[in-house]
Amino acid sequence: MKRVGLCSHYSKIGDWAFDYAFLLSRTQNLHLNIFHWLESPFRIRRDIVYTNESKTKTIQVNEILLIKKEKELREYYDEKLADFVEVGFRLCVGNEDVELRRCLHRNEFDVLIMGYLERGVIFGEKTIEDFANHFSSPIVLVGPNRADSFYLNEKASRMAGDLMLPEGRWQQIPE
Repeated sequence: MKRVGLCSHYSKIGDWAFDYAFLLSRTQNLHLNIFHWLESPFRIRRDIVYTNESKTKTIQVNEILLIKKEKELREYYDEKLADFVEVGFRLCVGNEDVELRRCLHRNEFDVLIMGYLERGVIFGEKTIEDFANHFSSPIVLVGPNRADSFYLNEKASRMAGDLMLPEGRWQQIPE
């Protein structure tokens, strides 16, 4: 294992996922890649995104917006990363499933860490459980109720020791 991927989400649960991904990366001297998606009212065509938190205004994705949002992403994690420099950022605008498969194909992560916002939440075009259980790399979901609650897909469960998750500290992702 050389690279950890984190699906970033600006929330308490997203921060729990970051804390775990950061601990794993720092402790095992791994590269951390942080992926973040702009929110869109559309599941497939994602070139239109929300511009405000109340999700009442949208804008066509453009270079100026991408630069602004990537800067916000870096600033959000800057203090949390302290002196850790083995980190990359990717602002994503496509479908989550498709984008992550491309990133996996480009070897941008060996294990993927995600915040488990709630059971049945849609990720890509599937529930998060269906996505994680059928994705072709190890996935660790953190949350939804506690920072030390971990759910692993089958591939991740085979390497739980390498993920610094002793027996009894994790469980399988429900179907």
